[in-house]
Amino acid sequence: MLYRIYVDEAGDRGISAASSKHFVVSGVVVADEHDAAVRTERASLAQALGRQPGQVLHYRKLTHPQKVKAAQDIGRSAIATIVNVIIHKGPLGKPLPAGKMAHISRPDPMYLWALRLLLERVSWYVAEHEGTETIVTFAHVRHFKAEKLHNYSNALEATPAVRIREGTFDGHPFRIGSPDKIALLQFADAAASALFRAIEPDEYGNIERRYLDELSPKIYRRGTGSTTSYGIKVFPASECEPGASLDWLRTF
Repeated sequence: MLYRIYVDEAGDRGISAASSKHFVVSGVVVADEHDAAVRTERASLAQALGRQPGQVLHYRKLTHPQKVKAAQDIGRSAIATIVNVIIHKGPLGKPLPAGKMAHISRPDPMYLWALRLLLERVSWYVAEHEGTETIVTFAHVRHFKAEKLHNYSNALEATPAVRIREGTFDGHPFRIGSPDKIALLQFADAAASALFRAIEPDEYGNIERRYLDELSPKIYRRGTGSTTSYGIKVFPASECEPGASLDWLRTF
């Protein structure tokens, strides 16, 4: 079975005082046989939200009620699952013992590290659900060159420590597209943005968990395993330990 994966991100990749506390990458996984149905569901959602045919749904531009509606519809949609990675940037902004900054504190390495963690988990899901091949489409990332993504794909295949199931991404080069051309990237944008708003405090220190709660039926879970091992991977993992800022995700 062929699976199509649509990937987008939320938050920024900086570590300055003005940067977001988190960087999120989300992948929406769709079985090829359901791809057309999911595209129809996206079009129906757009119509319900008052958008014209062909108009892009940008989650961050929706009103609160519209964001809830979008999350609800995605949570009830025909997509297979949603896989997410959260980079908590607090520890990355602190120098290492030698005085240098962590390599992944830089924008491109941060993005690529998040992708590695995401693709590992996507491959686990695909292998568990009789997937034979995948096509992965990434939303264009500002100031990130496409050739770096393709080079990274080759590097991952040659890295023994990577826990990507063998053969999952063979035969189909990674693709980069835009949400106006690849409509289901809009669902990936919604997934990433909903999770981001559930963990990133606004200017008043508040978060909005309801968006993530509505997406919950589609978050990748495996048996009794922790959600933070599969559908919502947090790095560093210490941010999910009791008393840490994201500890509630362990029992989400």
